[in-house]
Formats: sequence, C-alpha cells, structure tokens
Amino acid sequence: MDVMAVVRAVHMAATVLTAGAFAFEFLVIRRAYAEEQASACKDIERWLRLAGGWGVSLALVSWLIWFALVAASMSGSPLGQALSAEVLHTVLTQTTFGQVWMLRFALMVLLGGELFLSRRRGSAARPALGPVGASLAVGLLVTLAWAGHAVGTERSVRPFHLTADALHLLGAGLWLGALIPLLLVLGRARTSPAPAWHALAATATRRFSTLGVVAVVTLLVTGLINAWFLVGSFPALIDTSYGRLVSTKLALFAIIVLIAAFNRVKLTPRLTADSNRDDMSQAALERLWRNVIAEICLGAIVIAIVGGLGTTPPSFHKHGPAQHHMHAGAANHTEPES
Repeated sequence: MDVMAVVRAVHMAATVLTAGAFAFEFLVIRRAYAEEQASACKDIERWLRLAGGWGVSLALVSWLIWFALVAASMSGSPLGQALSAEVLHTVLTQTTFGQVWMLRFALMVLLGGELFLSRRRGSAARPALGPVGASLAVGLLVTLAWAGHAVGTERSVRPFHLTADALHLLGAGLWLGALIPLLLVLGRARTSPAPAWHALAATATRRFSTLGVVAVVTLLVTGLINAWFLVGSFPALIDTSYGRLVSTKLALFAIIVLIAAFNRVKLTPRLTADSNRDDMSQAALERLWRNVIAEICLGAIVIAIVGGLGTTPPSFHKHGPAQHHMHAGAANHTEPES
C-alpha cells in the first residue's frame, strides 16, 4: 500500500470516528439517561468529546498531508519543491480537488472550534455535542465523496453516483464510527458494579442495533450502485486489481453483518434495561464486548481497503472526451475550474 493509500485510510478513519461520536450521541444514547445515571452520563460525554476532538485533529493533519501529496503528484516534483506558492495556488483554485479541499478544511476548522466550545457547556441536562457540530460532522463525512472516483463519472450520471457515494460514507460513519463509543459503554458495564452502567449498556445496544439495520441497508444499496459504476461486471471482481479489492471488502462486510446479526438476535435480548444483572445477562455482555472488538478490527481493515481503492484505477470507469478529474488524491489529471 502506497503513502497516498495510507493517508486516505487514516483520514477516512478519523472522519468516521468523528461522525460516529455524534451519531452515538444523537441516535443511540440521547434521552437514555436517568437521574441515577448522572455519573455515567458525564463519563460518556467526556468520551464522545475526546473521540470527536481526536478525530477532527487526525482528520485535519491527514488532510494537509493529502493535499501536499496531491500537489507533488500534479507538479511531478519532489514534495519539498511541490509546496511552492505557485503550485499550491494552482491546485487550490484550478482543480476540483482544490475546491473540495478548501471546503472540507473549513468544515474541520469550524468543527474543531465547536468541539472546543462544547467543553464549557456540557452537562447532564445539556449534552456537550450539539446539533451544529453534528451538521458539520455529517458535512465533513459526505463531502469525502467529492475526493473519490465518483467525481470522475460521466457528467450525465455524476450527481447520482456522488449521491450514492455520499450516502455510502454516511452509512459507514453511522455504523462503524459509533462502534467505538459503544465498545466503551460495554467495557465499563462489564467491569463496573454500578447497575446504572448495565442499564445504559442494554439501552445503548438496542438502539445501536436499530441504527445498524438502517446503516447496513444503506451500505448494501449504495455499495451495489458504486460497484455498478466502478466495477462493471462480475468477472471484473476477480480479473482486475480493483475488483479483487472490492471482493475482499464485500467478504469482510458480510462477516461484520453476520456478527451484528448474531448480536441482535442472540445477545441483545439477554440484556436487561432494569439494572438487573444475572449470569445470563453478564455472559451476553461479555460476548457482545468481544464481538464489537471483532467488528471494529474488521471495519478497520475495510477502511484500509477503501484507502487502496481510492488509488487503484477502477475496473470500469469511462470518461467523456476531454474530461479529466482529480480522482481520490491520485492526482493524475485535473479538472479546470469552469
């Protein structure tokens, strides 16, 4: 895997982590607190702020490195020489990637500022992660589609492909990103004697399971659309480098879905939300914790593969006459500003 693929994977992981913190706050744990869970509430809020803060910081650093690598590839010069004012100005103002880069850089700065300010207003009555930050996190996630292969699709179908790719990224952020805070809640519940943590874990797991169903359906539908545009045929899944990466990604995705289905059908019903902790519930909690770790590890491999896909020529990618684009940071061509 080359440097660009690694940078892409790191950036996507950081963006997914950030979006996942907000997804967990708004779609999983919000309104799940009771008065006796105030201490747990503070801990979760602190975790989510940390996850969002580290995610934005890592996303910003990797986005800057991504830009530098694109500038070097465009200019055909060593990295040090490519960071001249003239080259940077050209990339920023005369390429699609440059315009997307500026938009996403602004979103990261605004989101970082929002997370910094949230430290002062967080409380059990008023969660630290607010709707403004959530909107910025979603925008940061979906705009990644404009830094990928979808931007090079034929103009007539490009909006459809970009929309599908953006929804694909959103589904990944909602599901994979929210797994990290879910793991933290399950981990605390399995070791803490406080009944409140067990009740929170049961509620969070049920709500996350519902969120996961929506995310999986979204990922499946939009993944098929992306494959239709970029792979083109079943033989290409085996005969091309891009297709083989997609096939590996699909296999890992299927394993994650099977684990999630087992969690939903077999383990989640065994958790009780009334603070009771019997042997069956504790065993289910332990198994869920291990399964979520497995899902996160497999998800990390999927993201690494996505980083490689972004720098691999698609199996089936047609351009119209004289249409050139900046694809996924590969920087082979540019699309002049119109």
